Amino acid sequence: MPFGAIEWQVQTMVTETSKHSDIVHLFGPIDDHLAREILDLQPSPAELEVVAAYQAGMTDVLGEERVPLTGNAARIYEIVSRDEALLEEEEAHRA
Repeated sequence: MPFGAIEWQVQTMVTETSKHSDIVHLFGPIDDHLAREILDLQPSPAELEVVAAYQAGMTDVLGEERVPLTGNAARIYEIVSRDEALLEEEEAHRA
């Protein structure tokens, strides 16, 4: 590989942003307007994965102490949590 190609490839991986399919893959079906809110933050795939692990309570990934999320990850968590709350409310009305 010519010099510079590796640097370009690494830079592409670092600046890669997530797609709607990444969000659905990690969080399941989500309302389009909430997915748009997440995509507007231009999160990296790593940020989405951290939120998914945090949401699932995966302490083996996050360590024994669940450090509060910050930045994009905190915003994404709030959006995803809002979607879950809406789903729970809808289910309660059906029962």
